[in-house]
Amino acid sequence: MKSEQPFDLYIFDLDGTLVNSQYDLCDAVNHALDQLGRPRIAVAQMPALLGEGITRLLERVLDTDDAALVAEARRHFDHYYHRHYTDKTRPYPGVEAVLDHLAFAKKAVCSNKYHPFTQGIIRTLGLERYFDMVLGAQPDRYRLKPAPDAIRLILDELDVPPARALIVGDSTHDIEAGKAAGIATCAVTYGYRPATLLRSADPDWIINDIRELMHLPVPVRP
Repeated sequence: MKSEQPFDLYIFDLDGTLVNSQYDLCDAVNHALDQLGRPRIAVAQMPALLGEGITRLLERVLDTDDAALVAEARRHFDHYYHRHYTDKTRPYPGVEAVLDHLAFAKKAVCSNKYHPFTQGIIRTLGLERYFDMVLGAQPDRYRLKPAPDAIRLILDELDVPPARALIVGDSTHDIEAGKAAGIATCAVTYGYRPATLLRSADPDWIINDIRELMHLPVPVRP
């Protein structure tokens, strides 16, 4: 395969891609369930619930579309999580080495996690210095992934054409959003989704370790 210079912009998902956050998320969900008198869930259940934002996660855990009940659960979740979102959450092995290696390029975070939590985790874990832009869920501004809205905003703000950008994520939502925005896509198998599911989204690459990004061949695109 022919190749060119590396991408000018790397866009990263947060949960399951840059950081392993399932333990803190599970603690916050269980706090909300405790307040509502509902049975707790096991951390092993978390990966399948992640990727669509906290409100959707709580809808699935509660098995309800009752907006008032979900809103109450969300209040309990937020109250706990904003004080505990980095108790157990840590970057995956190799993340900082990769971000250092990609110093030649612009970098952004694009997450379906609530925007203040996304910013807070990046800042508290000492990753803020690596990124030109950090975007979490802001539904009043744009739709969540798999919609391409946030990616397009990042491309516009950082002045990078779609053909020169890559999104890296552990969910089919990341791949679908990237394709809809016209950028290259890379799925990671170490996060919260099985490789078989990720292959179904037909990403440009699938990697098993984030450090593989340092040696990723970049195709010439028409």
